[in-house]
Amino acid sequence: MYATFAFADVMWKAQSALHGQSTVMFPAGLVAVAGALVLYKHFLDDSHDTSSKTFLALIIVQMLPLVFLEKKIMCCPDPVSMLSRFGTKVLLMHALFLLFRIATWPLMEVGLGVCNLLGLVAVCAALYFGFNFRLTLASVMQHADVCGLLLLGAGGGFLTEIVDFHNHQTLLEATVLTSANYIEILAFVPAVWMVHQTSKKSDDIVEHCEAPVEKQAAAFFAFLVSFYVMEDLVSAYRVCFLAPMATAGHLVHFALLLDFACFLLAHIYNPEKLPSTFRRWLPDQWV
Repeated sequence: MYATFAFADVMWKAQSALHGQSTVMFPAGLVAVAGALVLYKHFLDDSHDTSSKTFLALIIVQMLPLVFLEKKIMCCPDPVSMLSRFGTKVLLMHALFLLFRIATWPLMEVGLGVCNLLGLVAVCAALYFGFNFRLTLASVMQHADVCGLLLLGAGGGFLTEIVDFHNHQTLLEATVLTSANYIEILAFVPAVWMVHQTSKKSDDIVEHCEAPVEKQAAAFFAFLVSFYVMEDLVSAYRVCFLAPMATAGHLVHFALLLDFACFLLAHIYNPEKLPSTFRRWLPDQWV
């Protein structure tokens, strides 16, 4: 219990130091840095490296939902419980784009296929143990919006490759790879939609889940942070000499993701609320 209180205190101090009186200043600053990198590549870089510019632009698109979540989630009547509503959907989106990547394993650089497979195992473990998710027809119907985003990402990938197809791959392989990228970009859209609807309607309906929110948060962020350590930090190290601007993009994206994790964990493990939380877990005769 002492370790939990210490962790809560560290998270709360980190969140206060980064955000102060404004929840959006720090994440908006990170997006501005990413935007400056895109402008530099477009106007000042003479290398004609369009792939890095495209990558940085996609990084910005991927960062915007996290900034929105940090800004809006505290407008909800019960912001802590929101993780119970969007956590499963966000993890399912990650599982889907990892499946798409694994489908094109032979096309990837050495080691990346194994990393994606480990990521898929990790996200399935987070869903199973953290959110008590079971793959059934009822659960598929409950998360029909995730299926819709899957179709949107796959359709966008197909149309993109029809317009700009490269002959070094088959159309199917190229479509699967591009679809994986689009689904990853859409990964936090379910969270954005739910937070927006809840804050707009002053709604506090929480989807039923037997797991406590602290357990969900531990599983959710354990996967998310560890996965993006590999996705961003390791990737940044691998390309730091070949593509320094892409390295900067990876680092900015990881900083925003880590800030989002600290922001939400700080409120879930709020030191002022933890004592009452622990009392709820204890038998009545102990309280």
